[in-house]
Amino acid sequence: MDGYELRSEILSSGAKYYVQSTLVPAQRMIVTSLFHEGNLLSKQNETYDPAIDDDRLRTLVRRLHEERKSRITSLFDIRESLKKEADARAHLKLGDAFYRQKLFKESMAEVIRSIKLGAETSEAYAILGNCLLALGDHDKALKAFHKGIEISPEYPDLFNALGLTYLKMERCRDAVDSFDRALALNAYYQDAHLNLALALARNVILKQDYDLSRGLKSRLKEILDKNLQLKPSLDTEDFRAAMSAVDVERYDVVCEKLSDVKRELERTADSDLSLELYLILKFRAHELTEEEIDRSIERLKLEMDASPGFADLQNDLGILYTAKCKILIDKAHQAFEGALAINRSFRKAEKNLKLTANDRQGIHFLLKALLD
Repeated sequence: MDGYELRSEILSSGAKYYVQSTLVPAQRMIVTSLFHEGNLLSKQNETYDPAIDDDRLRTLVRRLHEERKSRITSLFDIRESLKKEADARAHLKLGDAFYRQKLFKESMAEVIRSIKLGAETSEAYAILGNCLLALGDHDKALKAFHKGIEISPEYPDLFNALGLTYLKMERCRDAVDSFDRALALNAYYQDAHLNLALALARNVILKQDYDLSRGLKSRLKEILDKNLQLKPSLDTEDFRAAMSAVDVERYDVVCEKLSDVKRELERTADSDLSLELYLILKFRAHELTEEEIDRSIERLKLEMDASPGFADLQNDLGILYTAKCKILIDKAHQAFEGALAINRSFRKAEKNLKLTANDRQGIHFLLKALLD
């Protein structure tokens, strides 16, 4: 199949957003993008088996499109339901979800609300700072990251974000120091390794700090090799071009190609199943179907295969199974009601309805308690 595309409009608070899903046969990929005011906010890429037939491929594109559209719509619906809520944690979670979809202004509004409600956490200031950085307000971003570091001085993400802000401001020494600090706290922090390489190359171009340029060629090769070890998917044409440019000490090309790599990574929306579970099950559980739960379970199992020692994934699986139990017991309750609608004197169905009513109430309370 040569190509296939779907597009849907989402309206929220007077603003228009568009979800577009495009089949890209040359790359064996389905790209689902989010647009606002003509600008690409984020995208998600899904590879597919080239042996799949055209009908199944169209079905896959439609499913991915509807899932992305549903997730974005759900976030806007949750925002409406939270407008009068004083739940600081819920506003922070929603702000995080908006941030992952690159909806920065929407994210900032929720995070600021959460801080005003008492959620003055390093996580809140990290999200706020990252939104400000994405929107180009570097001075305020610095203040947010420094505030977060005051609260959690051992939080590597904050030092990495602080370094990115300094890099945007072309303060290369401060940027390198920040990335080094992030890596001292987490030696396996791939994003910080990539940012460090970019800052070192940029320093040579700007001719700012001579000491940072000593032994640069071997240091950059080591850093870029480490990036590939930590994230093999970085082995792209742009990344290989950057590595080749290091060999001939063309640091302007190194910067250009690594910036292209980062730009591509930053456009990719980072979904978080735990976050989505919290928001959807807490505020829209009544709308979930058994099929959606089953797809989430399968998705979670794939994540567990990739990270078998991650306890949070096991916890999420337990919550998903509880959510499925809730759906099934609701269906059982409806079935007994249906039996009584047909035969009002059906005593066994009447007894079963009462029994499931008790369990139904209990599992509703259980699910709520698991999410609080």
